[in-house]
Amino acid sequence: MTTIKESSLIETRLDASSTNDVPHLIVIGGTSGIGLALALHHQQLGWQVSVVGHSASKIKYINSQYPNIVTYNCDLKDIAQTQKLLECLSGISFQRLIYSAGSYTNERVHHLNQADSDKMLAINFQAFEQVFRWASEQLKHQENLQNQSLGFTKNHRPSLICIASIAGIMDYPYASLYAKSKRAMIAAASAYRAALAPYDIQVNCIAPGYIDTQALRDLNDGDASHKPFIISTQTAVEHIMQAIDNDIELAVFPRPMRYITGVLNHLPKPLLNWILRSKLDKNK
Repeated sequence: MTTIKESSLIETRLDASSTNDVPHLIVIGGTSGIGLALALHHQQLGWQVSVVGHSASKIKYINSQYPNIVTYNCDLKDIAQTQKLLECLSGISFQRLIYSAGSYTNERVHHLNQADSDKMLAINFQAFEQVFRWASEQLKHQENLQNQSLGFTKNHRPSLICIASIAGIMDYPYASLYAKSKRAMIAAASAYRAALAPYDIQVNCIAPGYIDTQALRDLNDGDASHKPFIISTQTAVEHIMQAIDNDIELAVFPRPMRYITGVLNHLPKPLLNWILRSKLDKNK
């Protein structure tokens, strides 16, 4: 059994200017892709921002390019290390948390090995639930102290946001582990939304289609332009912020993908299974 050392969780920079007069955002999985884009967007809106990631090089880049963003290094696959992260963050008052971490293996091309299976389940669902459980308790506690807080709480409703995937919208037997874990995330977010409604804590789940991120390009030999209805990161940020502002429980975009998945979900199950197995799944 590996011992988790205190140094395995590193806050790479302390924010000495941290104050309670501006709203605070925490982004789990915020050192690249849509997570970083959302972090930078909130920063431009005047939010204080903290991001969590596992890549030392990405954290170093953020530290040099965006010195006002507080960065944390954490391996979300490690339950104990994630718990240390949450304990470290427990002393911080925040108004919004976005869970944007994710792991993907193309199961239509590669059969899952044990490492990839463990990683996808841990990051796409297990760590998500661990973080959301902690964050909901933090926000409920802050809600109880709201009368002692400053005016920004009136303008920034406490909120939990998770980035799922349109892959989790459809339910069919041959769905990949990635799709099933994202479907579980969507269901869990819906349960949290119902449970936290009495506390006036907002919960939104975002289920986008293809976003033109570096990670997606890396999975497609440097060019993901062939992906259907692919959108830019900036367009995705606009959709997500609109969904948060309008308090959409489950935001699915872009629109053509939302329509297509809606139609497919209304097909008879045997037909849906045949279509998706023949068009999407790896050969059996």
